[in-house]
Amino acid sequence: MSYTPVIPVPPNTQTNRQNLDAALAALIDAFIVSESYAVGRVWKSAMPANLTGEGPLIVMGDVTEAISHDWQTRTTTFTGDLFYVDWVTDPDELNDRVNRWADKMRDLFTANAELLIVGVLQQTGFQEGELNQGGLVFAAPSIQFTYVIQEGRA
Repeated sequence: MSYTPVIPVPPNTQTNRQNLDAALAALIDAFIVSESYAVGRVWKSAMPANLTGEGPLIVMGDVTEAISHDWQTRTTTFTGDLFYVDWVTDPDELNDRVNRWADKMRDLFTANAELLIVGVLQQTGFQEGELNQGGLVFAAPSIQFTYVIQEGRA
């Protein structure tokens, strides 16, 4: 028996992962421009190998996706983290910046849940954390997010 697969061609191919990256970059840029202090952005799936004098900065962690199917629908759930990395020098000043990061990002995610038009982008958690690198200690709290898309199947 011979089978002929269907090969999706534009405009039928999906760019959901690329769209998610662009939306996250827009949210991070909105945070950066709204702050009175300099914040950098790193778009890698890992912390920078060496942190010398940079900071604070925002790092996008790994994004994973889970896909499920039923007879009518394909559901894709993307999950990931955004890390806020900052020097642990003045604890009061650091605490203020981390709290501003947490509060403002929560509001940005809430106000922009439908930023991607298709699906829902939402913050699902916040977690305190530290990063030790070469004897230096950095605050590295993270925001967890999901982006869920349901698409009809032909």
